[in-house]
Amino acid sequence: MKIIYKYILKEIIKFYFIILSGIVIFILISTFLDEIPTIIRHKPSILIIFNYFLYKIPFLIAEATPFAMLLSILFVFSQFNRFNELTAMKTLGISFYNIIKPVLLLSVLISFLSIIFNETFVSYTAEKANFIKENIIEKKSEATWKIKSHLAKLGTEGRVFYIKYFDGMLGIMKSICIIKIDKDFNIIERLDAKEAVWNKDRWVLKQGVIRNFLNNQEVSKSEFDSYELFIRDTPDDFIIRKRSPEDTLTINIFRLLKLIQILKESGFKYSEELVNFHIKFAFPFATFILSLLGVSIPFIFSTQKSILNAALGFIFTVVTSFFYMGFMTIGLSLGKISTFPPFLAAWLANIIFIFFGFFVLFKVRK
Repeated sequence: MKIIYKYILKEIIKFYFIILSGIVIFILISTFLDEIPTIIRHKPSILIIFNYFLYKIPFLIAEATPFAMLLSILFVFSQFNRFNELTAMKTLGISFYNIIKPVLLLSVLISFLSIIFNETFVSYTAEKANFIKENIIEKKSEATWKIKSHLAKLGTEGRVFYIKYFDGMLGIMKSICIIKIDKDFNIIERLDAKEAVWNKDRWVLKQGVIRNFLNNQEVSKSEFDSYELFIRDTPDDFIIRKRSPEDTLTINIFRLLKLIQILKESGFKYSEELVNFHIKFAFPFATFILSLLGVSIPFIFSTQKSILNAALGFIFTVVTSFFYMGFMTIGLSLGKISTFPPFLAAWLANIIFIFFGFFVLFKVRK
């Protein structure tokens, strides 16, 4: 059994890397064609272009992994069927479940490794790719997103910041108004200051006034020349960078948790952020869920023609990918408008496909 398991896993892993490489190369070429107008306009060096696309590869690997695994399983098991290797295994008394067990265990392992890969390597390299595109290729100054004017920002512990001028590089705010609200959106404190400077673990406010409120009525007022404000909001927390919806996998999970906590403390809705948090676990497990389909389909629909097997496997993977991403998009949309609970919204596609996967699995003639 160990020899057979090693043989099956060796074939699956070999074709997984071949197919994954093919998918990543195809997407890189497509992305390069989309970026040609930007490259022509800004004329970066070949080395910069190479580094930009190099840093994009981990994100593409994370996106393509479930579908590369599905296609590799379909291809390998179809080849086993073509050369009657599955029949030989059954003749030796090896059950269907023993044949697919190492593949499913491998897919579970890849799912867990994908989560770790996303939270470490993908987060870092995606940030580097964005930096190269915005600051080196498009020559946008780092100050364009570190220096802001008329900034409104939700902070921790129910604080809302209104800042006329913010310099994230120096850690300086000017003309600040900080309003603290309770969960019913009643103002309980207002702090106005001419300037604030970040000093290690605190904001040092200068020339300002603190007003306290009860039932939205001012009950006390005190002026200050210098005031130390100990809060968890650092200068980096005020640097806002626009992200596209597809960047969910690249956002570090600890940043998401911090944002969720801030919104929760302030009484604001955080359903969209909570959906994004759950999707960071749901999508990697698509590798295991789609593998359930991959190990079953060749036993139900099979042919002795190699080219036809490959074509059917490719078509099935494309169709499955289309419907999986479609259900995931629907779930995310319903979760972000609070129609579905965040967990259900993020796992909707997985729930549908895991039922379908077990249904097909039980239909296989053992």
